[in-house]
This record gives sequence, structure tokens and C-alpha cells, in this order.
Amino acid sequence: MEARQDRYWLLGEPGWWGLGETMPPDFRTGELPPPEGWVSTTPRVGNFGWCRQRLRPLAWPLLRPMAWAPLFLATSAVPLALPGRTPFDQALAVGLFAISWSLVFFPILFARNSQPMSADGLLSLPVDTISLGLAAAVFPLHFYYHPMAGWVSYALCWVAYFRTVMLVQAAMLVPPARFLLPVEPSDWEPSLQDPWERQSGSWGRKEIASAPARFGRLVISGTSRSGQDFLSLAFVHSSGFVQDPFHEGHDPSSGVQEALESPIPISGLQWPSNFLVHSEEE
Repeated sequence: MEARQDRYWLLGEPGWWGLGETMPPDFRTGELPPPEGWVSTTPRVGNFGWCRQRLRPLAWPLLRPMAWAPLFLATSAVPLALPGRTPFDQALAVGLFAISWSLVFFPILFARNSQPMSADGLLSLPVDTISLGLAAAVFPLHFYYHPMAGWVSYALCWVAYFRTVMLVQAAMLVPPARFLLPVEPSDWEPSLQDPWERQSGSWGRKEIASAPARFGRLVISGTSRSGQDFLSLAFVHSSGFVQDPFHEGHDPSSGVQEALESPIPISGLQWPSNFLVHSEEE
């Protein structure tokens, strides 16, 4: 999710990090400037160049509901472990189980969809669908063969939960951010070299080009805000989440650094003042 006000649009809202009224710094831990050859800037400097736009951190929208999921998953086994002692024990177990996985699936889906430039495929979500699929396949066997099959299925659901937590952590290793450059759309004449692949020959509020990388891909797209058009650059993780393309958290073998060694061939416009941080606001 982006900051609501223009003055916070690049640095991010102070409340995301518990800073009160203090403006966030130009660089947070792990954030890197683009390599030499790129023209880059910060919200306190302005002028020309690519500038980082931080998106809302994923910790609260994801970790808080996911922390409650084990409680409902654990209690879903109680009605089945003590049959006949609770009314509608099977319906209660199914309801608690559904709540537990709703607290996992929907926060992940909504958090990803709130990010600009994120991917939208359900199968790419960081959810352990393999273990869940095995659990669903094993569960009916307890009706026909042995009740223990039901407990095997339940154990696989716990495996799926813990593996999903690990997948989410992998998607959160690099904070969500992208780099923006104010442009005049007619100036965009892409002459991109390998590994970039063009999806469009003109600027538009859509994906324009992409470059493959390990664990995801780099994406260039167009966006607009407050009457200004921009090029945006981000790393889209294989889970579909957006990650800062210039961050020390990227695996050295991912190929991200190599793909971004050469700057994108466009100079851009001067940054509008409404997006910058002025000394009197500090």
C-alpha cells in the first residue's frame, strides 16, 4: 500500500515505523542507492533522478492475523478428539479449521493486492499448497479405511502452516519499495538491452518491460500521481510481492544486481516539489 499524502508518498508514512511526527530517513537499514551510472536522488535532495518509494511494511497486515491462526487450527481438533462432548462437533471443527486458514490466506492475498505492480496469480501466493493438497487427499481416507488417516491429514495441515510461514518470511526478507522517475510519456523510446524484454513500445499505466531473475523478475511500468507521470522500477518476487530492487537483502545469485548494472536509458524530468521533503517540515 502507498502513503496517502504526497509529502509521505516517497519516504513512507512515519506511523508505519512508529516515528510519530518525525519524517523517515532517506535511507533505512539495507537500502542501497542505484549503482554508478544511474542518476538518482532522495526526497530531501530532489532535482533529477530515480527516487525510492517505500510501500507499507508487510509485518502488521500479515503477521498479526497469521499469529492467531494456530489457535484456531489447534482448537479445531478438540471436537474430533472428544466426539459427542460438543454439539455439532464436526461442523464446529470445520468452522474452526476454516477460520484458521482464512487468517492465513486472505491477509496474504489482500496485502499483496494492495501493492502497486504486484503479480495477481493465486498459485504464486506464498502458501504451501502441496502439503495442503496432500492433506485434502488423505482426509477422506479416514471414512473408508482408518480414523488415523484423519490425524495424518491434520498433521499435514500443521506442516503446511509452518511451511507457509517460511514462505512468507522469504517474501519479506527484502522490504517493499520501488524506484520512480518523473517523465514526459512521449520521451519514452525504449532501447533496452538484454536481459530486458519489452511488453510495450510506448509509455502506459501498465507493464512496459521486464527482465527475468532468480526468485522473480524485474519490472518497469508506468504510473501517475497528482498529475505527474512516472516510470517505476521494482523487483517482483516469485510470490508476487513487490521488493526494493536496490537492497542488500537480495541473494547475490539472484541476478538482480547484474541486470541493474546499466541504467535505463531515459533522463526524466525534475521532481515536483509536492513530493519532496522541505527543511521546514522536518
